[in-house]
Amino acid sequence: MKTLQVLAPVALVGELNGDILAVKNPDTRVPIASVTKLLIAYQLYDAIKQGILSWHDRLVTSQRIADFTKSDLVAEIKLSTGESYTVEDALDAFFILSENTFAFVFAEKIFQNIANWQAQTIKLLAKWGINNPVIPNPSGLSNQDLLTYRDPEMTDSYEPLFSAKEVLIMASHLVNDFPEILALTQKMKFNFVTDHQAYPYLNRFKFLAIPTHKWLGLKTGTSPDTESFVGVVEAKGRRYITVYLGTRIEFLEPKGTNCYIESEKMLTDVLG
Repeated sequence: MKTLQVLAPVALVGELNGDILAVKNPDTRVPIASVTKLLIAYQLYDAIKQGILSWHDRLVTSQRIADFTKSDLVAEIKLSTGESYTVEDALDAFFILSENTFAFVFAEKIFQNIANWQAQTIKLLAKWGINNPVIPNPSGLSNQDLLTYRDPEMTDSYEPLFSAKEVLIMASHLVNDFPEILALTQKMKFNFVTDHQAYPYLNRFKFLAIPTHKWLGLKTGTSPDTESFVGVVEAKGRRYITVYLGTRIEFLEPKGTNCYIESEKMLTDVLG
């Protein structure tokens, strides 16, 4: 198997069926930041499929969620208590803006509370062959940044940890079971609309403008210290997934671009 030469300590190129083509430390667990959101996105699509929710159901902002959005560090969209919006608009903002707020909104709506969400997520991961996961919250934030969802019994640095192989499994299940997620990641313009406000925004997924390979999207994850990216790409008539995790920020200039550049490099290295 080919060894990847990339900045990230953990990386992988594989296929949607789970086959692995090239790796770097594929079994090492590292913080994955917002790549964690792949899990609650899967659970939301599954809840829609089962009829637990519909895209047009309205979600109402609790006091806890409103207080969570007061921090510019974790929430771009500010919400007030009682403010409502549709599940569909929330998903758009959640996956494209990576709005942390809605990870907790979805988890509480589907599973009643975060403890239930965590228990059911551990069961889901075990079904996929991922055992003993470190999955304290659905957003990917570290405990110190969780504000109203902070766990006082845990350290500030407590956060989701996964390996490249495990992220490949998570991404493959999401894309294979709910391929419509790729149509979402290719939309360019969005409006998050509530009964109080309209918040327009653009898709910030930089790969959509890169012609070398046909990138279809998926998810980035950025913390104050690291950067990660999981991408789905179409090449030579097949679809592949790249996993690039936990690159230290000091290697990145400008911030937020090396995960794309390095993913493109490793894909070229593997596929030509």
